[in-house]
Amino acid sequence: MRALCAALLLAARTFGPQALPEVQDQEDPLVDAAPLVPGLVVRLAYARPDNVTGRALYPRRMRCLLRKSVAERLAGAARTLRAQGFRLVAYDCWRSARAQKALWKAHPHPGSVADPNRGSLHERGVAVDVALADLSGAEVKMPTGFDDFSPAAAADAPLPESPAKAHREALRGAMYAAGFRVNPAEWWHFSRLWGWRWPVASPAAR
Repeated sequence: MRALCAALLLAARTFGPQALPEVQDQEDPLVDAAPLVPGLVVRLAYARPDNVTGRALYPRRMRCLLRKSVAERLAGAARTLRAQGFRLVAYDCWRSARAQKALWKAHPHPGSVADPNRGSLHERGVAVDVALADLSGAEVKMPTGFDDFSPAAAADAPLPESPAKAHREALRGAMYAAGFRVNPAEWWHFSRLWGWRWPVASPAAR
């Protein structure tokens, strides 16, 4: 497992849209988010074959790897949500370049999946795909399933007053307060707000 983590750390040092600077591991290392984020439920969608590519892209026991700064902010969101009776569910965290290429091949649509030639915020470990569960870990009603590429998955898709809408708004409120912003096309995709060195995530950088 140590060898795997070392390889992942090296592979995570990638470039992306508009020559986005490399994330230096010594400045912001890639870490296992689970020990840092209270109650995090790790259910990585691409560690199973029932995803948009039709096959598992990650090892079955893949961890939720994120930059430490991102995991710390996610912990803040988790604490806020726990006070409301929820836990965070992680569908995707750090993503390899190989997995990014497989996703692009399966669904080559900018705004939903980033072109591998430009790179992805997931490849840098600065984006996370999340939903909500109750305190027992059972997922609660959300607007759509994960990787639903229909208009209903948009972050501001019109919804009637319902548990799905309330849960979406609770998730976004906690994530925004912790320093994240949502991908307009996907209610589950959040990336960290950066200072002067980093642009706010755009849909094309998923």
